[in-house]
Amino acid sequence: MKINAKNYFRINKTANVTPTNNIIRLATKVQIGMLESQDTEKEVTELDAMKNGLELQDEMADFVQRVMGYTDKQMETINDTISIERFGEGVGYLIMRLNGISDADIKLSEQKQRKAIEDAKSSK
Repeated sequence: MKINAKNYFRINKTANVTPTNNIIRLATKVQIGMLESQDTEKEVTELDAMKNGLELQDEMADFVQRVMGYTDKQMETINDTISIERFGEGVGYLIMRLNGISDADIKLSEQKQRKAIEDAKSSK
């Protein structure tokens, strides 16, 4: 499948991605890390939370570079210019694309999420 994540990472490169076992395993590992970082039930020290967050950021960067085929220099540019929130959105986009969700469906889902957030803000 062809994936261009320019809207998230500001690099206009279309990658021809085959969702191989290793790429899907890496995506799953990133998803698990993201879910664990949001788990408020689990008691974690601040230090451990920071270490886990840094490890997750490294895994996410490795995932993006592997899927998109970005060079080390391109990854450096991304890490220096993209917010962590936008980077996370880009990782989510790549995972959805690898799971077979079309760009049109992702765009529609993002629009619905933005509208729900705006509606929640305006109802306060």
